[in-house]
Amino acid sequence: MALITRRAFGLGALAGSVAAGSGAAALAPAFAADKITVGILPFTSHSPDIIAQGRGYFAKHGIEASFHTFLAAQPMAVAIASGDVDFGITAITAGLISLADKGAVKVIGGALEEAPGVEG
Repeated sequence: MALITRRAFGLGALAGSVAAGSGAAALAPAFAADKITVGILPFTSHSPDIIAQGRGYFAKHGIEASFHTFLAAQPMAVAIASGDVDFGITAITAGLISLADKGAVKVIGGALEEAPGVEG
């Protein structure tokens, strides 16, 4: 599940599309030397983000990405709402839904399976 603050929506959308290689259009463009902080959990499912950084996908588009690891989804939701991180990849929690209901974060995508019948 990906979550971001309103101020980082464009950067987060671009970062997500760069990491996924989709090139999807963002609501706001990212500019050279933009810096984003991405919240992740210490799971192998978050490795594509680290691999994207290692392969230079963010840098290729002028985005300086740094990663902040959280040990649980709820603290990441709070960090997103407070602006401590710009973009997060996490699970749905009751607190997250409450923050989204108040407009503090936006849930912009999610996936429970990569392909029909394949969890992940």
